[in-house]
Amino acid sequence: MSLEEKDTKESCFAQNIYQSNDQIVIALDFGTTFSGIAYAFANEDKPDIVTILDWPGREGHRQPKIPTVICYDPESASGFTWGAQIHKREVIRGMKLLLDPAQHMPVYLPASSANNDLSVLGKSALDVAADFIGAIYEHAMTVIVGKIPKEYLDMCQKQFVLSIPAHSTYTFLRHQLTIRPLNAAKRAGIHPVTLIKEPEAGALYTLHTLKDRALAVCHLARRQVGDAFVICDAGGGTVDLISYEITQLTPKLNLKELVPGKGGMAGSLGLNKRFEEAVKELVGEDQFYGPRKTRGFTHAVEYFDLRVKTAFRGNEEEDDDLKKIFDPLITDIERLIDEQVNLVKVKRMSEDHPKATEIKGIFLVGGFGSSGYLKSRIGACHPTIQIIQPHDAWSAILKGAVLSGLPRKSGGISIVSTQSTRHYGVEGRSLYDEERDRGRPKAVDCYGDTRTSTMTWYIHRGEDLRRDQKLHFSFYQTIEGAITNSALVFREHLLQCESTAAPVHPGITVKQNCVLKADLSGVDRSTFKQKTSVLGTPCWDVHYDLVVAVSSAVMKFSLEVKGKEMGSVEAKYD
Repeated sequence: MSLEEKDTKESCFAQNIYQSNDQIVIALDFGTTFSGIAYAFANEDKPDIVTILDWPGREGHRQPKIPTVICYDPESASGFTWGAQIHKREVIRGMKLLLDPAQHMPVYLPASSANNDLSVLGKSALDVAADFIGAIYEHAMTVIVGKIPKEYLDMCQKQFVLSIPAHSTYTFLRHQLTIRPLNAAKRAGIHPVTLIKEPEAGALYTLHTLKDRALAVCHLARRQVGDAFVICDAGGGTVDLISYEITQLTPKLNLKELVPGKGGMAGSLGLNKRFEEAVKELVGEDQFYGPRKTRGFTHAVEYFDLRVKTAFRGNEEEDDDLKKIFDPLITDIERLIDEQVNLVKVKRMSEDHPKATEIKGIFLVGGFGSSGYLKSRIGACHPTIQIIQPHDAWSAILKGAVLSGLPRKSGGISIVSTQSTRHYGVEGRSLYDEERDRGRPKAVDCYGDTRTSTMTWYIHRGEDLRRDQKLHFSFYQTIEGAITNSALVFREHLLQCESTAAPVHPGITVKQNCVLKADLSGVDRSTFKQKTSVLGTPCWDVHYDLVVAVSSAVMKFSLEVKGKEMGSVEAKYD
């Protein structure tokens, strides 16, 4: 069975249990600095979304997230301590960032020694992430069992939802920061998993909250078709931006993504580093490194992390030193939001939209989305746009992820289309065109035609991708000589490009996304077209369609020959 067949069977199984009266939806937010779990039972008319608030090491302080840290300690019963527990050795932080070492880090982020720590431990980033995810999941299940009979929980079908960042190469096709958390979750026993983009989850929760609470005092509650809004998911490691337009109000609220989501490494993790640098500057370098290893300094950092980050308002009477800590990161977030707002306006103006220059609101979600200083700065930059921090912004992603897994009843919210953040296509050999291809390498094929390598782009950057849409990529391969089973297994390199305009020829801007292995060995040979080469030998042209189904955060592949699904596709990612 191919990986894609396996995924398809698991997806079908998830759809079957989706109708079960005894089902629990469990969402995991595996964050750069903080992580959490929430759940809901799907058999209730109005499911109550419950966030795990009680964590080891946080006794007496209930909160929806715990630090994404782990400390390997042979003296510990499980071999490691995690989250808010007391750690007797050096902890590993930023394990999510380690899953994608190619990420560009801004200068204000701390230089991590975690890679060295992993070398000493003899563990991979995937192993460490799996240990951490397994620990918080096991604890969450213990908490849930304390609230309902274990027999009932064991009987319930479990549907898992994992939130992933929206920007960069993992937006639609499974890339390192999608595949690796999925693999880590699978190792921890969390499988099969549905994916949702983090800001999309934030949008679902925010609009759900506004709707359910009937906030008539808020003009955002009196929404109309054509209204646009921007979601800013400000987390610990990354900030993700996504924008939507309302396309339908009843019987359920439908949204379409307006422009490709953007983001960057502007998360609040940088504030911790800047805080430490400020303390070092205050006491002097010689006096810094000793106290830095004490429990008191750890408590000071935790207090800054949990209280100061969101409570700081930037008022005149507050310390200017704090403003110096916050301002570089806030400026980066302002720039990201400005870019998204401007992209929305430009697109809607090009479409002669009646509300082209109007943005209804900017929603701030995520841990740092609760920051009062961030809200005031964004409000000053966009005085005509309402800035909304939804209730419980820190767990908005978690709760939105749970919502995405619940049955979609009348009056719900649906994302009907998304935007491609890149061009996606394949390299092929086209008939040589003297004007277009001058200077390009060329070769003669088995039919005597002169050909050269060109790009065929099936999905373009900024293209609307409907959730109910299936995209057909047409391919054909030529087989010379006898048709064997091995000759009918084709490998296509799915390529991507970030440039505004898609190039005609392969070049340095074109990167590999994955390798697709298409197996047509079980297809009826009579569907193949027989020809004769210039040498008089038999050739066979094999035509087939690669079919791509779009979901929230991934694409699923299948094969069709003459309109009928057959064969299998396996996608391999580096």
